[in-house]
Order: sequence, then C-alpha cells, then structure tokens
Amino acid sequence: MSKILAFIPLVFLVHLGVQSQEVKHSIYLIGDAGKDTLPGPALRMLEDELNQNSNSSVLFLGDNIYPAGLEGKDGKKKQRLSELKLLSQLERTQEHEGYVFWVPGNHDWKAGRWKGHWLVKKEAEFVESYYQTHKSIKNDSGHVFLPKDGLPGPLMESVPEHNYNLIAIDIQWWLQDQFFHKVPTEDGLNKRRMEERFLERLDSLIKMSITEGRLTIVAAHHPMYSNGHHGSAKQPFRFILNWIPPFQLFGLMGLNRAMVQDIPQPRYKRIRNRILNVLNQYEGVLYVSGHDHNLQYLKKENNHFLVSGSGSKRSTLSGDKYEAKYMNDLNYGFMRLDVMDDGKIQCHVFGHTRGGIIHSFWLN
Repeated sequence: MSKILAFIPLVFLVHLGVQSQEVKHSIYLIGDAGKDTLPGPALRMLEDELNQNSNSSVLFLGDNIYPAGLEGKDGKKKQRLSELKLLSQLERTQEHEGYVFWVPGNHDWKAGRWKGHWLVKKEAEFVESYYQTHKSIKNDSGHVFLPKDGLPGPLMESVPEHNYNLIAIDIQWWLQDQFFHKVPTEDGLNKRRMEERFLERLDSLIKMSITEGRLTIVAAHHPMYSNGHHGSAKQPFRFILNWIPPFQLFGLMGLNRAMVQDIPQPRYKRIRNRILNVLNQYEGVLYVSGHDHNLQYLKKENNHFLVSGSGSKRSTLSGDKYEAKYMNDLNYGFMRLDVMDDGKIQCHVFGHTRGGIIHSFWLN
C-alpha cells in the first residue's frame, strides 16, 4: 500500500510536467487551397485560427490557383477569376500579425504548359504586392513567395525569434522542362550543373540550420512520400508513355505533363531520390508539402514528412505503399504544428467535419 501511495505523487508530477509545457510558436500548413473564388471551409477555419493566434506562421504549400495559374492577360475574364482565387487565400491573412510564406505548385506553373514560368513569376509579384500594401505580417515584402524568379531554390528564410529556418524548394522546375519550353537557369549554367548546385546548397543550408540548433523545415509543393493519387504505382498507359520509344515522343512534346506529377514517374523519382539522399544524412528535419488532396504524416529515416493538401480539394488515399502514422482523406482541412518550449512538436489536424481539430499527435 505504501508503494502505491508513493507512486501517486510521481504520476501527478509527471502529469503536471506534461500539462505545464507551453506552446512557443505555431506553424500552420495548408496546401492546394486555390480552387474557389470564395473561401471554403478550410480557409474559413484558418482565418478563425489566425485571428486568435498571432504567435504563428502560415505556409501555403502550392497550387494556389487552379487550374492554370494566373492565366490570361490584363482585363481578361480568366485572369480576374484567377486573382479572386488567390485573394480568397490572401485575405484570410490580412489581419495576421505573424509570418506568412508561400511556395508554388505545378498548377501555379500553368499545370506544365507554355508560359508557366512567366505566370509563376506574375503570381509571386501579385502576392508580394498584396503584403506590401497590407503591412500586418512580420516578414517584409520580398520575403514571402519562395523560391524566387521561377528557380528551384533552395532559398532559406530565418525566423530567429521563433528558432526555426524555412528552406523553400520547387520541384516543378524539373517537371516543367519540356521540348518546346525550357525552364530558366542562373549564371549561365546548364540544367545538370544547376541541379548539382541545388543539391549542394540544400545540403549546406540544412547543415547550417541544424548546427544553429534551429528547427529545420523544408517546404515544397511536391511530397517525397505519399499514399495518395500522386504516390500510386505506374499504370500501364503511363508506363507506355514513359518507357516505350515510339511513344516517348509525346513526352518530348510535353503532352505527358499531367503524368510527370506522380512520384513513380522517372523524372520525379530521380530528383526525389537525390533530395532524399541529402535529407537522410540528417535527423529531425520536417519536410512539408501538399500536392495530394488529403492529410498525411509519415516518418522516414528519422525525419518527418507531412502532406497537407486539402485546402480546397479532396482526393481519396490510394493505398498504404508507404507506412504512415496518420492519414485522412475525408476532410477539407490543414495542419497546425505547435512547437513546445522543450522543442517537442505536436501536430493538430483540422477538418471541416468537426469545424476544428479532428486529431492530434506528437512528432516522434
């Protein structure tokens, strides 16, 4: 009996220790929110959250405008509709006093079509101009839409007051390149040398961030792992276009632009594997993405991979190819990462079916 009585205070102290943990900073993850001109349930929930939580950052994880980016010319109906879709997200943050970051997705690149590079730069100008006018957020205009100039990055933004570094990358740069429209490079480098420079920089930035003792977040639209539509195994038609010589001509002409968006596609798979070779040298990195229109958490090689792509669209999970700790395809929603004062991170999943948090778990 005395052993039991001695154990009770210990349990109480452990419980008190857990309860006393305070949230140092929250980071919201929302992707693929660009379908509607009026905000849907996920964006409305996000706005409510931000109005109550100024001690936070928001990451918009690409596909910010469906179906083909900021298309059209000035005065054209399509461009105005595209701007309204972008504004439906921007205006949810107009009173926010924290940090806001955006990365592009494949639909922001005009879904792989000609002039995609031009349109993603126009979108960046639109987003940056909005925050230059509405001066509520903490990061300055010019440090919101990342990477820059339609280049793949990596580009790092430091948030020292909240002890994290954000490293933005754009995998669409590799998937966009087609026979009739080439992607831009920098410093006169060819594409192969650009890729090597990208990987060297990524490695250097992650190493620097971890050495500084900061939470390291790699933000992209395209996931490294996914059990959604874009992670499914190659179908026969896709295999024919990718591997049978006569049909590969369609790929050279850019007619397979939708199919390059899947992880098993050779071009996607190749750069993914090279990025993972860099990530796997480290521990505790958070890789956050959208692309698949559901909510997933996977842990691989001691790093954390989150897919939060149901900002305005939903798609069913297509299996369990990659072992996941959490998956949900029933909700429009997003994720919130709460960084505690001891460095631990709790993830809260928000879904429209409950109008708030539907699940919580620790990243461990």
